[in-house]
Amino acid sequence: MTTSPTSLDRRSFVRLLTAISVGGLSAAAGAQTALRFAAPPYRMGIASGAPSTDGFVLWTRLFGPELAQAGDVPVDWEVFDAAKPTVVLAKGTTPAVAELGHSVHVEVSGLAPDRWYGYRFNAGGSASINGRTRTLPAAGAASQRLRLAYASCQRWEDGYFSAYRQMVADAPDLVLFVGDYIYEAAGRKADGPVRTHDLKRVQTLQDYRDRYALYRSDADLQAMHAAAPWLLTWDDHEVENNYVGNLSIRERKNIAGQRNQAYQAYYENMPLRASVMLGGLKGLQTTGGFKLYGSVDFGKLARIYMLDNRQYRTKPLCGDDGPNEVCERADSGGRTMLGAEQERWLAASLADAAKGGFPWNVIAQETRVSTASYKRGPNGSNSTDSWDGFPAARQRFIDTIGRSRAKNPVIVGGDIHENWVANVHANPFDVRSPVVAAEFVGTSISAHPDKTADKDERKEKTNPHCLLADSQHRGYGLLDITPKDLRATLKKVDDPTRPGSRVSTLASFTVRQGDPTVRQG
Repeated sequence: MTTSPTSLDRRSFVRLLTAISVGGLSAAAGAQTALRFAAPPYRMGIASGAPSTDGFVLWTRLFGPELAQAGDVPVDWEVFDAAKPTVVLAKGTTPAVAELGHSVHVEVSGLAPDRWYGYRFNAGGSASINGRTRTLPAAGAASQRLRLAYASCQRWEDGYFSAYRQMVADAPDLVLFVGDYIYEAAGRKADGPVRTHDLKRVQTLQDYRDRYALYRSDADLQAMHAAAPWLLTWDDHEVENNYVGNLSIRERKNIAGQRNQAYQAYYENMPLRASVMLGGLKGLQTTGGFKLYGSVDFGKLARIYMLDNRQYRTKPLCGDDGPNEVCERADSGGRTMLGAEQERWLAASLADAAKGGFPWNVIAQETRVSTASYKRGPNGSNSTDSWDGFPAARQRFIDTIGRSRAKNPVIVGGDIHENWVANVHANPFDVRSPVVAAEFVGTSISAHPDKTADKDERKEKTNPHCLLADSQHRGYGLLDITPKDLRATLKKVDDPTRPGSRVSTLASFTVRQGDPTVRQG
């Protein structure tokens, strides 16, 4: 399939709506091509996501030379008892849709809540490995334990994805991925890349498909996708570095068309519900976009919010060049990171959680919320791409959390290639003001930092709300949540340049129920 270089034309729009309605919703398909594969077509692995109390999305994307001229390909799927692989509980046949890169999205429902299940695919007589996934506890269930892993920023050239090997062993209930699943630049041979590739800078749908195929070929990433369901949001590199809505900070003239194709490729390669793409296609024909933001409830223990602060944000005050005369003007207050509609949704959802009495509210989004420029004040930040570059929008965000009276808000972020642990105060520039939320920003899975250990130390000393600033280690975070407390464990990869490197604990922190303040240990 091809799309217009500048927009999603109506013919392509209609074809995609049809393809998603058939493939994403597992309806009966039209003509399909039965194939026999010379090699297993699961080079990109299998995955699950978007869990509900009675189901989840199962994903794979077929790969092989046999697909070059093929239409939709029938794929059998089965869900079975996790402890008894021979006990099949649900099964069916769905097409790997040619219009969607021969990807498969199966929306399974009708299962029991709060259970682990196994799943597998079979295409052309070739069976996939067995995956493992779960349903959420029933609404209002008194859940006693939840383990969340959070991760971001996995760049192929910068290192191996060894962190995921330990994450599999940690056995999280859910993985929160908060952006930069791929990086869009051309492969490089200079500057000592750990791994190389020959792909050009992404611009077209096929470019994005090729990039996802490369990243998803990593065995450790595949293993983690097969081990637990993922909740996902994106940041900038899934399209282009530091893009904003329909604007390219680097002044690419075709950013709107490129974004549309990047968004389609994202859907093709992620375990997302068809409603994300269907709503997104309609939105792209008007003024909206792909609606990734939403929330899930883990029984009565926690509500998890997945936000999108990339797609709806307004233009930075000064482009991508750092502080200057324009940057340092006071923010007018009309700029936004989340967009008006998402801001209203978040306020309503937090208020509803407060009424429902959820002990924990985990707010996952792409970057750092608390300031890294405490002494400079709200208009003196170096940053143009994080919440520091949107001080008025950040204050609305913090005020929304505080006014909701939702219990124990915990903010999770990524983007900055740095472990950052902090208390988010009602006034970000006055630590005497009340603590509104705890914040845990994860380091990268593999992407290089742009800071030194000395800079990390200076950040800790000059930002009194910050308990830890560490950019020298790659890894991920774990949040173990019970009705009484939340324990955060930061995991570090000993040597990201070596496949299968050992992973150890960098630091741990605690948040007690009824007090959002982060404490060491």
